[in-house]
Amino acid sequence: MASISSSDTNTRPILLDKEGRQALATAQAIATAYGQKFLTTNHILLGILETPGAAGASILGKFPIKLDQLKTRLWAYIQLDSGTDKTAYGGEFYGFPLSEDGAKALAEAVSEAEEHHLTAIDSPTLVLGILRSLNTSAGEILRQFDIHATEYRQRAATSAHQTAPAVTSRQPRLRGRKASRTNGYSLPAISPIFLLLLAILGGVGYLLYAGIGEPGRLTFLFVLVGWIVAVSLHEFGHALAAYFGGDESVAHKGYLTLDPLKYTNPLMSIIFPVIFLLLGGIPLPGGAVYINRAAIRKRWMHSVVSAAGPLATLLFGIALLLPFVLGLADSGAHSVFWEAISLLAFFQIFAFVLNLIPWPGLDGFGILEPYLPPNILRFAYMFSGLGIFLFFMLFVYTPFGQWIGLSVWSLMSAISHQATVLAYQGFDLFFFWK
Repeated sequence: MASISSSDTNTRPILLDKEGRQALATAQAIATAYGQKFLTTNHILLGILETPGAAGASILGKFPIKLDQLKTRLWAYIQLDSGTDKTAYGGEFYGFPLSEDGAKALAEAVSEAEEHHLTAIDSPTLVLGILRSLNTSAGEILRQFDIHATEYRQRAATSAHQTAPAVTSRQPRLRGRKASRTNGYSLPAISPIFLLLLAILGGVGYLLYAGIGEPGRLTFLFVLVGWIVAVSLHEFGHALAAYFGGDESVAHKGYLTLDPLKYTNPLMSIIFPVIFLLLGGIPLPGGAVYINRAAIRKRWMHSVVSAAGPLATLLFGIALLLPFVLGLADSGAHSVFWEAISLLAFFQIFAFVLNLIPWPGLDGFGILEPYLPPNILRFAYMFSGLGIFLFFMLFVYTPFGQWIGLSVWSLMSAISHQATVLAYQGFDLFFFWK
């Protein structure tokens, strides 16, 4: 199949509108990043989901599903096929090379447009093409999420797109970072919420230093607020690396403002970290940033994005330990204050070590993920939904957790023995209710 177009030569040819072209361009960027030449339905559907403001993605968001789970499933299949095209060439559509899988979907999208008298194919029509296609990967995935063509068409209100302007067949280029920055966009200012947290951290720190108030409760508050600051820095590290890697969407999502509310995921940001911390002082980093992986072209840069969060955590921990390294910490006169500082630093070192473990759901796995063979990835994705729960069980009920804890104490002691002793004492203050 050399090309895909309207089957009736007496009618006006059906063109690809700007939104549809952007979605296919994003899909092509995803395929290129994973060493694939031909667009499959997985590439196309993920391209729609990763295109900012795409109507096709917005309509999918109206279904009772989690789009993040849908994206994760698509990324998994694409990564499993990394480096090769699993299906043969099936033709092209306005310059976009398609696999047989992708050609079926585009042919159905053309049929959908013809049947509803559309003059252009947009992202909702592309989704309908995938849903109408039999025996295609993304179509089967959507059906597993209980999304079908009839209901999607009803939600899409196809008639609203009948007047969408068509574009010429010239293939535009995706705008890169340089193009966007020349439009006058600059990095956002730091969030007032983050500045308020710093002020609270400083105020509570002063009370501890001056010996004012109840030491246990103040230590708990100091470490808790400090931990929220640390999570913000951790996620900011991910976002900043992604930004310089090519994903400008992190700036528009507010990830570069250090606002902790932008990183909130109820399960990962609040529930699990609090459980880990209160059960045994295990500092599981919370927070979540959603990266547009399609915008990051280099494989090694994906690893850098994963590594940037733990690096930010480590740097924050080292900054807290710097007074001890320089001999500025007077633990005799203001012992409670330095115990709180040491404990907060210990949690940073602990979080850094935990995050580097190559376990699905942790950054250590994300660092290795672009280079792992398909059989390892397939096994990891099978347990991705239970990853953190299984990790918790392994940590608590096997010698693995004790080994990690001893490693963290040894690492911190190598940086400052004084801070290590004070951190150990700080646990009694932190768990003041025991």
